[in-house]
Amino acid sequence: MRKPLATLALLLALALQPALAGGWGHREQQRPPPRPPEPPRQMYAPQPMRPQNWAPQNRMSSGQAAQRAQQLNGGGRVLAVDPSDSGYRVRVLKDGEVRSVYVPGQ
Repeated sequence: MRKPLATLALLLALALQPALAGGWGHREQQRPPPRPPEPPRQMYAPQPMRPQNWAPQNRMSSGQAAQRAQQLNGGGRVLAVDPSDSGYRVRVLKDGEVRSVYVPGQ
């Protein structure tokens, strides 16, 4: 009688082992799907684009800046007129010397 009881206990222990270990009815946790990568964040706010020929209404034209630079230098040949922060940088050739003159834009 002891042998069948020991055999029954051994079979019962082997049968219950997966259940005690979490094998029966145990589901592996499902992972959520991976998120798509986020776009890189900008470190600055983009400035609105303006056309290259944009100028405030009270700003003088490049031709007016060239005339003003010639007046300031007592004549000379205008080589270049470059827009600056709030005016123009005008390069004038006079007496074989290139002079750079800043003309305010107002």
